[in-house]
Amino acid sequence: MKNKLLATSALVGSLVIGSSAYAQTTVTGSLALAYKDMHDYSITNDTTAGIRGNRAFGRESQINLQNKGKLNNGMDYAAGFSLEFDGGRADDSVSDENVYIDFISGNTTLTFGVDHIQNTNRTKGILIGEDASDLASGNGISASTNFIQSAGANSAQAMGLGVVQKTPVGSFSAWYAPTNANVGSDDNVGRRAGVTGTILESDRESTYELGFEGGFGVKGLNAHLFYNEEAKNAGQHRDLTGLNFGASYNMGQITLGYTRKETEAAGTNAATAIDTKQDEFGVAYAINPNLTLAANYTKVDSSKAAAVDAKAKGVALGYNLGPVSIVAQYNQFENVDGVVNSGEFDQFFVKAKTNF
Repeated sequence: MKNKLLATSALVGSLVIGSSAYAQTTVTGSLALAYKDMHDYSITNDTTAGIRGNRAFGRESQINLQNKGKLNNGMDYAAGFSLEFDGGRADDSVSDENVYIDFISGNTTLTFGVDHIQNTNRTKGILIGEDASDLASGNGISASTNFIQSAGANSAQAMGLGVVQKTPVGSFSAWYAPTNANVGSDDNVGRRAGVTGTILESDRESTYELGFEGGFGVKGLNAHLFYNEEAKNAGQHRDLTGLNFGASYNMGQITLGYTRKETEAAGTNAATAIDTKQDEFGVAYAINPNLTLAANYTKVDSSKAAAVDAKAKGVALGYNLGPVSIVAQYNQFENVDGVVNSGEFDQFFVKAKTNF
């Protein structure tokens, strides 16, 4: 699941589920409505009819079902899944988000599912609003973008199993999926599209990811580190790998954030095995408990031939209205697809979100 709203101070609170003596089932959800207005000034998009623009509304609605309690052997368990409804696209799925069954013993959790414990979408460089990848690729603005959202193999989006170990300095985790990009469709082994009567090996290979999330016992510090790898198949030049590390530090009303994302693409040969490195910087100032102002800057360096750095810079304002939060964001983009004078635009974005 993509990180759609990122925040500092009291803008968006986390969802907390209370404990129970034996078992508890909760139903929660969220609804977000957004508006995006883009003005494209790329030289390659100039026409006699004028410079291209785009304005559109978007939405994301989600329902979460969760259950937790005790097993008859004394261990704790937790289970759940989310249903997301993003509109009328034919490829929308409503059952592949945060699907899990956890077996919990003290500080150790064994988990099965998808999109639950690992997530290389995360960033601490964008403290308020959307990241550059979300803004650049939405509403048909750019045919291609060099911005990274999920680093490398994105192992979190494949069905698998993992373990989480909580420690005084943070939580360490490991994840393994036998076939990457497999989100599961029913209780049978998945088949290649269009093939019936036999089970064939997927074109995607196995993947793993190692991660850490915590503050090392330092007040105000929140750091993460994730590394993933997908084994190459017969037609690829090398393994697909990804690295995501970042940290944010809060000093009262001020929060500083940074994230580095790297992807080494597998490619079919050395020329197509592209390395992409992205740096995200952010600073936020809590004007008061309900109003936060932030600035962000993102830069991408690609090893693609003749590529130039893709850049995004912007400001955002987050307003907490209690049950509803509102974020307004303005960004400028340069060379989004890594080509000079192509993919250059400015953009206004506003989003209202509520949890229930």
